[in-house]
Amino acid sequence: MKTTILILIFTVAGLAQQVVAPTQAPVGPPSGDNTSDYNVVNSFETGYRWVTVGGDRDEYRSQVNYGSGIRLLNSSFSMFSRDGHGKFFDELTLNTQGLGNDPYESATLRIAKNNLYRFDMNWRLNDYFNPGLTSAGQQSGNFRDTRFTWQDDDLTLFPQSKIKFFLGYSRSVQDGPEFTSTGGFFAQPQASVLPAGFNEVREATNEYRIGNEFQVLGFTVNWLHGWQDFKEDFLTNSDDSGAPIPPQLLNPYHGTSPYWRVAIFTNRKWFSLNARFTYTGSRREFVAEQSGFLPAAGPNTLQTVTLGNGQRPVATGNLTFSLFLTPKLTFTNTTSVYGVRTEGNAEFLQFNNDTGQILSQDFEYLGIRTIFNQSDLNYQARNWIGFFAGYSYSDRLIRSILGPDAPAYEQTNIVNAGTFGVRLRPIRPLTLLLGGEIGHNSQPFAPKSLREYQSLDARIHYKQKSLTISAYAHSSYNNNSITLTAYASHARTYAANVSWTPFGWLSFNADYVKLHLDTLGGLSFFDNGELPPNQYSLYVSNLHTGNLGVRFAMGKRVELYAGYSHIQDTGDGRSNPLGNGFGTTIPEFQIAQAFPIRYLSPMGRVSIKITNRVRWNAGYQYYGYHEDFFTGQDFLPDRAYRANTGYTSVLWSF
Repeated sequence: MKTTILILIFTVAGLAQQVVAPTQAPVGPPSGDNTSDYNVVNSFETGYRWVTVGGDRDEYRSQVNYGSGIRLLNSSFSMFSRDGHGKFFDELTLNTQGLGNDPYESATLRIAKNNLYRFDMNWRLNDYFNPGLTSAGQQSGNFRDTRFTWQDDDLTLFPQSKIKFFLGYSRSVQDGPEFTSTGGFFAQPQASVLPAGFNEVREATNEYRIGNEFQVLGFTVNWLHGWQDFKEDFLTNSDDSGAPIPPQLLNPYHGTSPYWRVAIFTNRKWFSLNARFTYTGSRREFVAEQSGFLPAAGPNTLQTVTLGNGQRPVATGNLTFSLFLTPKLTFTNTTSVYGVRTEGNAEFLQFNNDTGQILSQDFEYLGIRTIFNQSDLNYQARNWIGFFAGYSYSDRLIRSILGPDAPAYEQTNIVNAGTFGVRLRPIRPLTLLLGGEIGHNSQPFAPKSLREYQSLDARIHYKQKSLTISAYAHSSYNNNSITLTAYASHARTYAANVSWTPFGWLSFNADYVKLHLDTLGGLSFFDNGELPPNQYSLYVSNLHTGNLGVRFAMGKRVELYAGYSHIQDTGDGRSNPLGNGFGTTIPEFQIAQAFPIRYLSPMGRVSIKITNRVRWNAGYQYYGYHEDFFTGQDFLPDRAYRANTGYTSVLWSF
């Protein structure tokens, strides 16, 4: 739950808050410079970033992770042929961000010649740090300090013609040290290759693509064939007892996934059609070994090995057609088919060193087939009012076989759902959208699956000259009960945004989002060999996010920007670790029914125009994180962090 909440928190923050660097200011002539047969526009921002961190540095690295040093904070370069007939190319663009050891680096390149070719390259690097679950003073059994790199290369031949050809290659790699129970819990070797207790993980994916697009009889046909190879290995230099051994690869997980994608689409005066089909034939082979206890605690009593091979073919088909019955009335129908099978020979083996008992569990087959159909009607009654409604039906069959002598298990669930809504535009600057959905699932597969659910949406948008105001509200309720346990959830979202530029030298932007979530779920577990009755848990989250930004220009040379971001989850408002005592009677579970946190980040930036082609910039940003998980009281400094970051740079154009 903590991981889910943190991902949500920092996704919301990342979408709304502007980071202090790079500088968002223009430099150089807006229309660029003419050089020979080309027009050139460029800018480069080079500077120094500094960081100081107090408190829990691991928590800071897992969330922000900026460091000190010289950076190419941002760069942009473009060349376009002035007449569209360049000798070797008509378009050349290169954009970079964070080069020079920032934790998030990227580069994009495009080079193209009209009617002949277009090449696109995207490269990204992410320094990934995960200290594991360390809240409330817990000791984590998992840790990763790795680097992700991705690169996509795509070549299109004859991009403006009716017949196109595609070639592509992608590669992603994650490698670095990790601390994990895979291959034995936390061995303590004498470091000869890696630090004590660590393995080296390396995950690599290579993908090759070839495709084509052509037109026939008014239809556009697009197909793509690809081959994806995946490999994961762990490099270790110790055995389970911690004794050093020659470096070797353990627990391999290798596989390949060839795939096909086909799309056919057309747009006519009175109808449109879009058909898509995909097929992926995945194959995997794996071995994973895990010991059950720390070597320091005595001899391992459990040894677990999971191994096997498998195939996972996945096929999907989708057909969507729209009929434009009248200028005001449109009918759309979508039919989809999805099928996935996981089959092969996989075995779970567990050996008890004390008793000699061997536990074996086989797996042979799991198949899921889904048929889905949805019809929608859209009617624009007047210029200021329109209506829409729809109905959807899905049929999902799940079939599982655990072993050659085990009976097949099957379950079918049917979902019926209806949507409805209205669009209003009472005055020209104002638009309102009201909608909802209600649905029923006949036999949910899991406690968290939708069963009796409903959702309501409302949006409002107002734009008058430089003033834009928008607001949004959404609610989603689900109630589910199965034989083993019960589940219910209520989620509500409220959001508002205001953007205003009253003068050319002054602008404001502010937004606020509240996310409420409460989930009531049954708990089924064994305590001293017995199943405690009537155990359930209520988790409550009230997440508030606010952002404010002001841009102020002083004359033609100085530009100031100030911003503030505040994120806070107040949980259920408890004033003590156990809350109000609702739900389970086990104190550890009661404590975990909320996760109060606070995150704030003020920032400021100044940009001074030296010449038309040179700007000097400086900025400061503060990051503060604080959590009350498990204690209900303020954490000690090492359970939170405070980071001061800043930079100075020169933004220039040649």
